[in-house]
Amino acid sequence: MNTSVPELIARVAADFPDRRAVRDPAGHLTYRELLAGAGHWERVLRAQGVAAGDTVAVCLPRSAVTLQAILGIWRAGAVFVPLDPSHPSHRWSFVVADCGARAVVCAGDADAGRLRAALPGPAGAGPAVLRVEDVAPNPSSGPVEGVAAEALPVEGSAPAYILYTSGSTGTPKGVVVGHDAFAQYVRCAGELYKGASGPAPWHSPLIFDATATALWVPLAHGGEILVVPGSDPLSGLEGLGLLLEEQREIGILKITPTHLESLAEWLGPEWTGNTIASLVVGGEAFRPDQALPWLPLCDQIVNEYGPTESTVGVVVAEVTDRHVDEGVIPVGHPLPGTEILLLGADDTPVAHGEAGELCVAGTQLADGYLNRPELTAERFPPHPLIPGARMYRTGDLARVGRDGELLYLGRIDEQIKFRGQRIEPAEIEAALNGHSEVVQSAVVLRSDRLVAHVVAVDALRPPRGQDLAAYLKELLPPGWVPQLFEPLDRLPVTHNGKLDRKALVQVTG
Repeated sequence: MNTSVPELIARVAADFPDRRAVRDPAGHLTYRELLAGAGHWERVLRAQGVAAGDTVAVCLPRSAVTLQAILGIWRAGAVFVPLDPSHPSHRWSFVVADCGARAVVCAGDADAGRLRAALPGPAGAGPAVLRVEDVAPNPSSGPVEGVAAEALPVEGSAPAYILYTSGSTGTPKGVVVGHDAFAQYVRCAGELYKGASGPAPWHSPLIFDATATALWVPLAHGGEILVVPGSDPLSGLEGLGLLLEEQREIGILKITPTHLESLAEWLGPEWTGNTIASLVVGGEAFRPDQALPWLPLCDQIVNEYGPTESTVGVVVAEVTDRHVDEGVIPVGHPLPGTEILLLGADDTPVAHGEAGELCVAGTQLADGYLNRPELTAERFPPHPLIPGARMYRTGDLARVGRDGELLYLGRIDEQIKFRGQRIEPAEIEAALNGHSEVVQSAVVLRSDRLVAHVVAVDALRPPRGQDLAAYLKELLPPGWVPQLFEPLDRLPVTHNGKLDRKALVQVTG
C-alpha cells in the first residue's frame, strides 16, 4: 500500500516545518501552519458529526484556507468532493444529493445562501453549511507534534475524492478515486517531473483533476503553491501571466493546450521567460505549434494523458525538438504500475501499429462511479487477459508508433474535449431540450466553438440564441454554454436513422 498523500504532506511538515508551503494574496503559510490549520478543520468537521467515510463538499475559490480545509477533510477520514463556485445552484444541488454530503464548506453570505436554497430536503435537515468566516481563525503556528505521518492512518482502499464529470445520459457522474490510486500518481509524478519540489502556480478549478498535479505533487515533495486568485475556469489566465512575469522560478506548471496557447498570446512574443522546470500539458490533444514557443523556456515539457477514471495521468511523453519537427506529439509511455491495452471490436489486442480502443489497467484505476453500478460494470469490465483484474475503457483511439510511443487518434464516441474540459453533448442537449420552445437539439464542436443546432416548436419563430444561452446558464457550468445557436427544420440523420453529427460539424455557421 502506498503512503497516502496527506501522510506524505505531514512528513514534509515534520521534516521542514518552517518551509513555505502556500503563498496567496492574503499572505503565506509554512508547512507547520498548513498542517496546524488542517488539524483545526478536522476538529471543526468532527464537531459537525463528520466521520470516516462521510463526504464533504467544498465550494471555495483558490486560497490557502481551501487547502487547509481539504487536508482537514482527509485527516477526519472523510471524502473530498469539489464544487465549483461558478456553477449554477442546480448542479450544486445534484452533486450534494448524489454524494450524500455530510457537510458543505463555502465562503461568503451569497454562496452560503445559494447553497442552503439548493440543498435537498427540508430546511435544516440537509448537510451542515460551514462558512469559512464562521470557523474560528486557523492557528498560525504551533508544534508539529501530532501531525506526523503516523498520526494520519488512512486505509489505502478508502476513497480520497469524488470528481463529477459530464454524463452521456445527461446526468453528471461521480468518479470515486481511492487513496492508493491517488498516492500512486503523486509518487510517480514526483519522480518524473523535475520541478516537483519547486513553486507551482494554482490557476485552475478544483473540479479539474489536472489541478491535482499543481497542488498535491508539490506539497507531497516540499514545494510551494502559488495561488492565482479567482474561481472561473479561465479566470486565472491574466493572473497566471502576471505571476510568470514576476516569479523568477517555476517548478511545475500544469495547463491545458488551449490555455497554454492563450497564455503565450497574452505574454507576447517578446517575453523571454523565467525558468520553468516542468511544463506539464494535458486535458486534450497537444499540437506541435502549441509546444514550439515553450521549448526554449522550459527544462522539461511533458504531454500527460489520462482520464479522470485513471487518476489524473497514466501515460506521459517528454516533448522534444524532434516531435515538433516531425509534426506529431505522442502521448508516450505508461507510468509505473499502469498497463495500456489497445483492443479491437472483439476485445482482443490489435496488431502492432494498428488502431484500437485505448484501455487502462493497473494501480491508478478509480473505484468506479458513485451510485452507478451498471455504468461501472460497463466502463470497468474484467481484464481480458488477467483473471480477477479490471480495466477502464477510455473511448479513445490510439496506436503504437514506430518508436513504441502511443499516438492519440481521437474519440470513438460522441464525447467532446473542449478547452480542456470533457463534455458529453447529451448533457447539454438534455438541458436544452427542457426549454419550452425547443423540440430537439444537437451540440457539436466546430472550429473551437460549441454549436447548438435547435429544432424549434415554431419553426417560423425559433427562440433567440441569447435567450437560450441565458436559460442554459442556470443549468450548466459556464464553459458548457454553446457560443452559437443555429435553428434547423430537422436534424440530419444517417441511413440507419441515427443523428449525423459529422454533417452538423460541416454546416457553415
